[in-house]
Amino acid sequence: MIRNYVLLTLALLVFASAANAQKLTGVWSLNEVKTSGTGAETRKMTQPSMYLFTKRHYSIIFVNGDKARSSDPASKMTAEQLYNTYVDGFIANAGTYDVKSGTLTMHVMVAKSPSFMAGGNWVSYKVSIKGNTMTLVDLADNTGPDKEPSTYTLTRVE
Repeated sequence: MIRNYVLLTLALLVFASAANAQKLTGVWSLNEVKTSGTGAETRKMTQPSMYLFTKRHYSIIFVNGDKARSSDPASKMTAEQLYNTYVDGFIANAGTYDVKSGTLTMHVMVAKSPSFMAGGNWVSYKVSIKGNTMTLVDLADNTGPDKEPSTYTLTRVE
């Protein structure tokens, strides 16, 4: 009897995880980022973004900010302009993910930043999907719990 209950519970957990991953599958656009702690703010994300989730893999690319990046030739930019355009102004990473009990964990395979794609890097979020809106709240990464979590609001594009 207990064995059957345990097997049923495990089956339901696997089914729930698969259902959560299924809801996540698709293309999402980042709309807003709310930061907490010192200097907390809410930023509307007006520049292009794409969060892409397949059955097991993800890819995130977005322009980080509310203004278009400079289109000046790199040879004519100052060091600060180069940094703002190519380093701070653009986010890109991809890898695998899993969803368990409302937690989305991403395992980085490739990233714009070589240090972010070092072996063993991961990041986790509390994930909530209601209709075509997804909310991600920072939980932790491989260095420990997030002490000042940010909240990301996304809209399903496809």
